[in-house]
Amino acid sequence: MWWYENVSRADFEAVKDTIEQIMLQLGASKYEIRLPYEAKTTSCSDDFEETHHSERSVFTYKGLFFRVDEVLFSKKPFIVIECGDLDELINNIMNDAEPFPYDLSYEELCDEVKYSLGIEPYPQE
Repeated sequence: MWWYENVSRADFEAVKDTIEQIMLQLGASKYEIRLPYEAKTTSCSDDFEETHHSERSVFTYKGLFFRVDEVLFSKKPFIVIECGDLDELINNIMNDAEPFPYDLSYEELCDEVKYSLGIEPYPQE
């Protein structure tokens, strides 16, 4: 069950598509691989549970592998880019970069992708 009122699942998925396009524009490339598992996200918040089957592409950049995923917080969904080497990708144990809100401006989304890919360091807080 998708419990967010301010964004539909389709609109959220469209932002994830945009993130993948930004990754390509920044020099990442799609990596063709048939993974031995099905990517599935299950998130719970209070009395709600959301299960979503993802068919997201895998990207490679500077020898590492990346995949766009999500984290569903109670107030709004966030996007997270997973990163790892080939073994971590195959075994579905990639590390998550810092999650970021789906509703950032295009320029802010570009910045988040740059941080996640390691193009730019995360800003000091």
